Amino acid sequence: MIYDKLENIKKYNFDFDFILKNLDTHNFIPGRSDIDSDNQFVIGLEYETKNEEDAIWEAHRKYLDIHVVLEGKEFVHISDIKNMTSTKEYEPDYELFEGPKEHIILLEPGTFLVLFPNEVHKTSVHTGNKNLIRKKVFKSLIV
Repeated sequence: MIYDKLENIKKYNFDFDFILKNLDTHNFIPGRSDIDSDNQFVIGLEYETKNEEDAIWEAHRKYLDIHVVLEGKEFVHISDIKNMTSTKEYEPDYELFEGPKEHIILLEPGTFLVLFPNEVHKTSVHTGNKNLIRKKVFKSLIV
């Protein structure tokens, strides 16, 4: 997991230029937009945060998951996959789980979160009051 301020994204040894080039916070497009076919793409998401028990645990195998909130704030719960139990078999790049949370991250504008395949995560958890989230989840093929 990498959690940091967006202003520090170039400090990491990943090619995150595709994120900065496709971040355009003034032109939000919901749904999937291809950047480099299935190698890199972005998904624009808009939703209302929810209670912790209503959010789901998920993980990915083929892609880095890079979350950038444009509007609103949410808690993201994270746990190592070895501490979780699968509840839905792996389908095209996601699997559902249940289990305990190990970490809680506050994701808000100006921050980013990179999740690796062993990091099961539960997004969209409200931070006290429900609010609207507008974010981009960038996917970068790692397999």
